[in-house]
Amino acid sequence: MRTFWIGSLVVTSTLVNFQRANTQGCCTVGASSLGGLETSVQTFKSLAVSLNYQVNSITTAYQQTVRIDDPLARTATVGYFNLLAEYGLQPDLSLLCLLTYSDKEREITVVSNIGGTIQKETAAFRGSGVGDVVALAKYRVVAASFSNPYEIAVGGGASLPTGSYTEEHQGSQLSIDLQPGTGAPALIAWGFGMYNDPALGLNILMSVQFRYSASNFNAYRIGNELSVHTGGEYRFGQNFSGSLFLRGRFSSVDYSNGRFLNATGGTYYDLMPGIGYADGPSLFRIFGQLPLYRNVRGIQLTLSSMLGAEYRYTFDFSSSGSS
Repeated sequence: MRTFWIGSLVVTSTLVNFQRANTQGCCTVGASSLGGLETSVQTFKSLAVSLNYQVNSITTAYQQTVRIDDPLARTATVGYFNLLAEYGLQPDLSLLCLLTYSDKEREITVVSNIGGTIQKETAAFRGSGVGDVVALAKYRVVAASFSNPYEIAVGGGASLPTGSYTEEHQGSQLSIDLQPGTGAPALIAWGFGMYNDPALGLNILMSVQFRYSASNFNAYRIGNELSVHTGGEYRFGQNFSGSLFLRGRFSSVDYSNGRFLNATGGTYYDLMPGIGYADGPSLFRIFGQLPLYRNVRGIQLTLSSMLGAEYRYTFDFSSSGSS
């Protein structure tokens, strides 16, 4: 995310040069689904498989904490399909695998004054494909019980650079935020805590994820990121639940060829409501995300809203192979 200086006389060539030069993210959303990274260790000898889709609208520009009109009138839409599987290897140990398919589109509008005539030129850029694979092991340190309402788990894993980061549009490589992959591995540290009150049907949850990224072969390094997700889930009736969470995302600057990029990194707070319906091993959930606070470096286009839906099914293998 950086400030782009656009000449007012040669609009078409400027747009082409902009696309070739835009090698850093300007509207990256960040992962925002409530999935396996925000839940505890999977039950022993069970497999949870979930598919969710979320669409992100990215139309709001900020300069530090101030909402502004974007100089390039940029808008973006990002859709994610997330396929997640988590298996309980041991009573306190599970393994999670996450695969993502993304479809990202951004439009940029340049306004010029040629001979007293105002002209607008709009360019659209789009990238899609399978993203990087995330693998994470979770270990439960403290298990909740009838006498102990608290649960604590920790974990670690990696994001593997399986997705493409060199997709092109009309002969020019797309910017990193439009690529399906990053081209670089990342280490992930994870933590989870829960307070459970069965009498009230209430869970108070917190999950923390830290991501440390390496550089790709284009010498681009995405900034390290800390995500904190905290809130509550309330069960009402036999099958329904409602949730409300606060999500904080703290991102450091990106680097290209060893130099930091000014309009990257920042602090982002969002509100995430959701409602779910469970019936036996099946769960269907609708969730959203709304911005609360932004404090960014330079001028950045940020998330305006997100809406998603998830279906999850849990397979129980606890009786398989038993004598």
